[in-house]
Amino acid sequence: MTEIENDNAGVWRTVLSVAERNPGKEALVYFDDDRAEERVSYEQLVERSRALAAGMVAIGVRRGDHVALWMTNRVDWIASHLASMSIGAVLVPVSTWLKDREVAYVLRQSRSRHLLMLTGFRKLDFPAMLERIEPACLSASPGRICGAELPELRTVTVFRRPGEPAERVPAYAYDAEQLKQEGAAPELMRAIEDEASGDDLAVIKYTSGSTSFPKGVMLEQSGLVRNAQLHTQRLGLTEQERWFSAKPLFHASGSIWGLLSMLTLGGTLVFTETFEAELSLELIERERCTVNFAGTTMLRDELNSPSLPERDLSTVRVVEVLDRTLMEGAMHEMDAELCFMPYGATEAYGVAAIPGPEDPLERRIETCGRFFDGMEHRVIDPKSGDALPPGAVGELLLRGLIMRGYFDKPLETAQAIDPDGWLHTGDLARVDADGYVEFVGRVKAMIKVGGENVAVEEVEDCVRACPGVRDCAVVGIPDERKTQLGRAYVLPYAPGSADEATLHAWCSERLAFYKVPAQFVFVEDLARTGTGKVDRGALEQQVAKEFDEAGALGAGTSKDGRTNGTVA
Repeated sequence: MTEIENDNAGVWRTVLSVAERNPGKEALVYFDDDRAEERVSYEQLVERSRALAAGMVAIGVRRGDHVALWMTNRVDWIASHLASMSIGAVLVPVSTWLKDREVAYVLRQSRSRHLLMLTGFRKLDFPAMLERIEPACLSASPGRICGAELPELRTVTVFRRPGEPAERVPAYAYDAEQLKQEGAAPELMRAIEDEASGDDLAVIKYTSGSTSFPKGVMLEQSGLVRNAQLHTQRLGLTEQERWFSAKPLFHASGSIWGLLSMLTLGGTLVFTETFEAELSLELIERERCTVNFAGTTMLRDELNSPSLPERDLSTVRVVEVLDRTLMEGAMHEMDAELCFMPYGATEAYGVAAIPGPEDPLERRIETCGRFFDGMEHRVIDPKSGDALPPGAVGELLLRGLIMRGYFDKPLETAQAIDPDGWLHTGDLARVDADGYVEFVGRVKAMIKVGGENVAVEEVEDCVRACPGVRDCAVVGIPDERKTQLGRAYVLPYAPGSADEATLHAWCSERLAFYKVPAQFVFVEDLARTGTGKVDRGALEQQVAKEFDEAGALGAGTSKDGRTNGTVA
């Protein structure tokens, strides 16, 4: 376990220090969607990142510029991240699960000036999506994009998949491979590296949270490093760890707890472009991984794999568990020394509390551990704002290692961070007298589908926009695999003015797949509160009663066995 030497260290300087100590050590072991393998040492990772950074500077990327990164899990994603940190640019990770209008919002609201993107993934063609979003690209030359839809965007750099020809790069874009060979002078790059600081804004990470509109969470370089190191300290990990993760790098959890935790420690990250349970177990076994880091659905699929009993996972010591129902399976089927549930929020650099190996077993099973050193907490009554005693359920407030604010959203920032510096998380939690925290739920409506936060208001807005729909309310229903799924109660203008197939297609074109409701239930009316708003609480109580009586149902199946499109 390494000590935290410099609280203000930037990402690049921290990784560079690790690489100087162990240049030949494996930093990354990677398998892409075609199962092609790539192994990268710390020295090679630094060289690759520096070459890309020099190319970025050559096309005009400067300190403080916003650089959007739209790419699946790849070594190039990590190199792009480190390259941006080395020159003091601000990274804007873009989820590859988003649809055109969602990507457009992120690029526009973040004021991204530069875009680094992959050619595509399976059926996804990212340049084609960009061209639909910003048609001005089609008539532009590299570095000279200037359109009405994305007014800040100027440059696009495209990374090709292995074997793809140079012609795959559009005429308006730079070829990443060529940039790496034709970068800025070493003297200039050294001067730029020296200017990068831990105080620099590092990332604008978009999260829907519990509201309809995604917000860009601003995180600083030193905070990313500090959070990553606090993780490894609490868990007692060392540079000998071999980390397995299939979590998306565009997530805070994948890029902080996972990538940066491993890089700042000096361990080895084994990761894949996309998740497959059998491949994950195969790699954990073959690469002798000591840490298994998976989302809820991922871990559930691993535990349900028919090959699990035959696997030798004896090297695994630490498993993150995001769903309490999986704790017993992780403890017994994977036989790890430490299975734990974290508590956190993107606004608090990902995770803010975890247990450690010294904590009693019952605390590790029943709570999310204790907050990291330096993180203050309060629990208040959500309505009155009064402080509550230990053990009482209320809204959790945090102070210490928290975001700078929401990008270009001063009102939302002021609502989230009060004048005394407390972050109002919007989470209901209880913290006992010994400081152990237990997450209870959200103050506002939100559901969690396979580990992904889904703001029901966003989904409702999409459904309401469909012709033939008068109103809509979305609630979560239990699901054995995804934990929750969305059920949309739809009030049509007239019987038959909207149907399940139309609504599913409508939402699928406009929302990331995990946000699309699994069920559409047509109703003749929606319960209302005294102020005329939809009474979502009444619907949630109705769902709770239904599933208490019948148990969790499969996606798209109603209580009486009928498929989607039933009428309540």
